[in-house]
Amino acid sequence: MEPTEHRLTISQLAEDFRWLEDHCRRQPDLVALAGRLRLASALTRNVVGPFLEGQPARPLHIAVVGGAGTGKSTVVNFLAGAVVAEANPQAGYTRHPTAFLPPGPSFPWPSFLGFLGPLQRLSDDQPANTDRDVYQVKRIPAREGAEPHPLAGCVIWDCPDMTTWAAENYVNRLLEVAGLADVVVYVASDERYNDEVPTQFLHLLVSAGKAIVVVLTKMRAADAAALVGHFRQEVLGRLPVSPSGAIPPIPVMALPQLTPDERRDPAGVAAPHRAALVQAIRAVCPSEDAARTRTVVNAARYLSVAGEGLLDVARSDLAQLEAWKAAVAAGQRDFEERYRREFLSGERFGRLDIYAERLLELLEPAGAGRIVSQLLWLLRSPYRWLRDSLYALVVRPEVLGVPEKTVVEASFQSWLDFLQAEALRKAGTHPLWKQLATRFAAELAPQARERFTHNFRTFEVQQRQDVEAAGQALIARWEKNPALLYSLRGGKWGLDVAIIAAVTYYTWPPGWLLLLIPVGVALTHQLAEWFIRCLVEGTRQRLRAEREALLTATLTQPLADWLTQWPSTGGTSLEKLQQVLHRVPVAIRRLEQRVSERVTTAFPPPAASPCPVPSVPKTA
Repeated sequence: MEPTEHRLTISQLAEDFRWLEDHCRRQPDLVALAGRLRLASALTRNVVGPFLEGQPARPLHIAVVGGAGTGKSTVVNFLAGAVVAEANPQAGYTRHPTAFLPPGPSFPWPSFLGFLGPLQRLSDDQPANTDRDVYQVKRIPAREGAEPHPLAGCVIWDCPDMTTWAAENYVNRLLEVAGLADVVVYVASDERYNDEVPTQFLHLLVSAGKAIVVVLTKMRAADAAALVGHFRQEVLGRLPVSPSGAIPPIPVMALPQLTPDERRDPAGVAAPHRAALVQAIRAVCPSEDAARTRTVVNAARYLSVAGEGLLDVARSDLAQLEAWKAAVAAGQRDFEERYRREFLSGERFGRLDIYAERLLELLEPAGAGRIVSQLLWLLRSPYRWLRDSLYALVVRPEVLGVPEKTVVEASFQSWLDFLQAEALRKAGTHPLWKQLATRFAAELAPQARERFTHNFRTFEVQQRQDVEAAGQALIARWEKNPALLYSLRGGKWGLDVAIIAAVTYYTWPPGWLLLLIPVGVALTHQLAEWFIRCLVEGTRQRLRAEREALLTATLTQPLADWLTQWPSTGGTSLEKLQQVLHRVPVAIRRLEQRVSERVTTAFPPPAASPCPVPSVPKTA
């Protein structure tokens, strides 16, 4: 994959995740899933993209997250070694991320296109409760005469509260930084350490393979051990399996109630607590390269393993699309059954009667034999008149059936009425049905009628051609086979001659028994008519089957295909959804392959030193 290719792939994948996120936020029962999609988008833009672009491992990013009122700002101050974060008892006070840079050598700020998504960097200092899609970067002031900062080369992020998945702005800002983070410090208080939404957020971070340090706050020192044990059992013990198949060790430390002096002086009076916290971070961060490699590999693995689950947002829509397809198919079956019952079962294909007469003519002798044939025709006349008279008395006259066009148009209108009734009945259950109900009369029905008219013209032309071809095939079968034709003609002629000769011989001298001659030759002609009628009736049966197949191929199936695809065409959400479902798995596979190739060459083996930062200074 060329550099421009992976940039395009990352940009498109992040955009597809963003679209899926917006799509599921419009459905209340999928709001929580939107968080997973935002995290996937953040991992793509903030982790995988910069890594493939060759940006260095430094700085590592440490994100401090947790529910409202848990003491996140206090933990940020302990990591910073100074009171830099605004602590406020008001729940949800921190509304945008703030990055704190420890004093030390400067490092390049990530510059990958799409970094931190919609968040814009503030150029001036603003309070933490500024409610906009922004972030700000602040330098931690250096203490005169202090040792090097233990987290030099890292960025410490103070994040908005995690209170509800419905708080779209707060959640999106939080997930942007959480996706970026190499280490997540999860803060929970003794009163709310097992709140539902923050715990769900913790599960999400674990499934993404993030290195996590848990800090429990605000308990009495005597209760610290019990709270840590209970948290391990009730929260960590129920964590989901990470994409790598196993949950990495998660350090849990307690930060008991602090005195005002400890809060004001994290690097001095509270140094023992701070040292324990930094040491916990060092335990999950053996080196910069190792930490960044883990972050990138786990991000790619999360996208790959969880990719199918990330598309769950589409399941409801696709299920409703399948229900629409089933309704279209049911209407198609009713259309075809009605056509078969009201028209095709009684259709005699009258054009074939003309070809039946031509077949009878072929059985008559040619040339001089025509004279004899005319004489035989006269002999058959009394029988023919008597037969026709009896037939008229016994058999009901044929009643003209409903014209084919009338049946087809009525069946099609019934189809549309059924679909519209289904859309109206289900309009309150899903946006797809609401869209169908709203646009049915003004858009779908007129477009469907236009297609029906066009397809029906094609159907009419083709069926006329089929009948003509079937009739001509009957004639051609005999004309192209002289032996068969002469055999049939000779057989009929010979039977007529034999009857005449036999009656004449046995009734000589002539008498009234000679009347048996017209009866005999009439019976031979009736036998020929019966034979030809059987041939033509077989052709009629075949034409009925072909007409039914023609109706499906040229009329009902094209209409069904068009009706099925209509909700997902014309720029609708389903059209976009299908495009996204096709692109996302392909893009994830490409990025995972590219990350795997680059990891083997991007970073040297971890350094012998267990941590890239100097040791924590002892308490003054």
